Amino acid sequence: MKVIEVEGKSIDDAKKKAAKELGLDYRMLSADADIEILDEGKTGMFGLGISRAAKIRVSINVNTTDIAGEVVSVFTELMRLMDIKAEISEMHEGAAKVYLEIESSDSGLIIGKKGKTLEAIQFLVNLMVATKTKSEKKIILDIESYRAKRERALKRLSYDIAKKVIRSGKPWTLEPMNPFERRLIHLTLQNNDQVDTKSEGQGIYRKVRISPKNYKG
Repeated sequence: MKVIEVEGKSIDDAKKKAAKELGLDYRMLSADADIEILDEGKTGMFGLGISRAAKIRVSINVNTTDIAGEVVSVFTELMRLMDIKAEISEMHEGAAKVYLEIESSDSGLIIGKKGKTLEAIQFLVNLMVATKTKSEKKIILDIESYRAKRERALKRLSYDIAKKVIRSGKPWTLEPMNPFERRLIHLTLQNNDQVDTKSEGQGIYRKVRISPKNYKG
């Protein structure tokens, strides 16, 4: 059970904030969670004067559901079709995501070059589970903590390329990356006042370009 307390300008505003934090559809919040009004809030006369925020407590059951069961079924079938021996060692289901940790002696095969095979498997599992359950939960697959390692590697790459761009005064375009990896590059360098980052290209060929600040070339 997950419990959060949220404040807002009104009860309705607090509900919208709670739905966003929990990754739920605001219209379905009352059906998916228990809502307790702690304080209805108070607004000064004509919207002026002393006011008090409205406050609610929202409780939602985040235990494993039938969606997680479908994830296991789909993943197992995919591994069978790919003739790969793998099993799920850990699974955690939250309000908006399902995390699966995989164990396999064929980890390199599952990850693929720069994680492309892992991303493809994850895409298929998401597509098949969403089709069967109509769920919008995001399914995340990981193996041997690959995603954390990849994240650290991309952050180091971002800093290294930024230094080269600053030193040379010329832009640098990185290899094509998935949306998560591109966003990570942008976030890593967003506070660097000497470079700009921009995504370019279409689809699977979309890349991040790192340029000197206000570069006009």
